[in-house]
Amino acid sequence: GNFGEKVACRYLRKHGYRIVKRNFVADNNEIDIIAESKDTLAFVEVKTRNQDAIFQSESRPAAAVDRKKQQKIIKAARVFLAFNPSDKKKQFDIIEVVVNQKDKRYCLAEIKHLKNTFNINTAFSIPKG
Repeated sequence: GNFGEKVACRYLRKHGYRIVKRNFVADNNEIDIIAESKDTLAFVEVKTRNQDAIFQSESRPAAAVDRKKQQKIIKAARVFLAFNPSDKKKQFDIIEVVVNQKDKRYCLAEIKHLKNTFNINTAFSIPKG
């Protein structure tokens, strides 16, 4: 949620990215964060999970970004690029934010940046016509 996205933005800035847009929506498809570095434009999906839930399910937060979710992100990215062309390398990233919840407050337990997680070549082969 919102806590995870704030943490992810802080992380990206610390690692040399500039946040271009948060919560970009196009045709009911959303991208959590669009960020750029010197040579890359990254479309970032943030997945936040409670540490206890991960231990119980034994699956990482990124596992929730299935093919259907990827296609929604790709569609939104295409719309964004139609209005904001860029010569930078494009990539789809996932940031996993793992939290502990103590007394109704979240504490960051882990953050993991998975770069270029789905196939960029097919994502940006926009059909002509």
